[in-house]
Amino acid sequence: MEMRAPARTWLGVSLAAADTARALAEMPRLARLADVIELRLDLMENFDLARLLAARPCPLVVTYRPVREGGRYAGDEGARLAVLRQAAALGAEVIDIEWDSFAALGPVTPARRMISRHFFTHMPADFGALHAELAASGAEIVKLVGMARGQLDVAPVLATLAQATIPTVAIAMGEYGVLTRILAPCFFPGAWLTYAAAAAGQAVAPGQIAIETLRQRYQAQHLTRETRVLGYWAQSADDQPPASAEDGQGIWVPCRCAPDETRAAVRAALRRWIRFDEEPGSLAPGL
Repeated sequence: MEMRAPARTWLGVSLAAADTARALAEMPRLARLADVIELRLDLMENFDLARLLAARPCPLVVTYRPVREGGRYAGDEGARLAVLRQAAALGAEVIDIEWDSFAALGPVTPARRMISRHFFTHMPADFGALHAELAASGAEIVKLVGMARGQLDVAPVLATLAQATIPTVAIAMGEYGVLTRILAPCFFPGAWLTYAAAAAGQAVAPGQIAIETLRQRYQAQHLTRETRVLGYWAQSADDQPPASAEDGQGIWVPCRCAPDETRAAVRAALRRWIRFDEEPGSLAPGL
């Protein structure tokens, strides 16, 4: 399957099926909602790569995540890399490969390599510098993920997407990081993909939004750098925009402060990209 050059940030959905049969049954539905499906082999009890690749209805990102990077694979590293090479040989469009296994995997042409690194306990202070290191690896796509412990932690992620010159997936995980998943399409062409869950309750990473929510509530497939992004203060990501919100103004996104943060600090950190509901004056587009 030819992987066309994207005209916008792609919507990806993570598929965590138990086995090949269930994955094959679910892929057609997901392909109608997303541009790319991430096949999480490490979350499957068993899999038949040849069948999965032959039946794919859209491009696939094949991920076989080891425990050390937040996945469930705990077997031999050589066997894991062999599976990823096999996936590439069978036609997988993208192979997700962890930063410390990138050299060992080697080239997998014509598949693209997405070098990935994950921080599950914190947001690294040098997020931008880490992205630059990964971008210099020779990989075609970069994925860098940190855990947001507060709303301020999304700022370095959005800044990285805004400046990226290589196709990038940059995410702040957790409840405070939801903004990065919603707003990624506003940073095309730097933002290559944003991940969503196959359905509510099926997230494979903290803070993942269901693909239907990403499309219907946030209209992610229509967001661009010119979209007006309006923030409102919320207790959770499920809180609705204020009653004063008008259709057509832009996209409304929920913002919330961690216990040790202030609204003033969050506004100051995010005002390059988000206007808040209590701010007067016109809402200028552009990110």
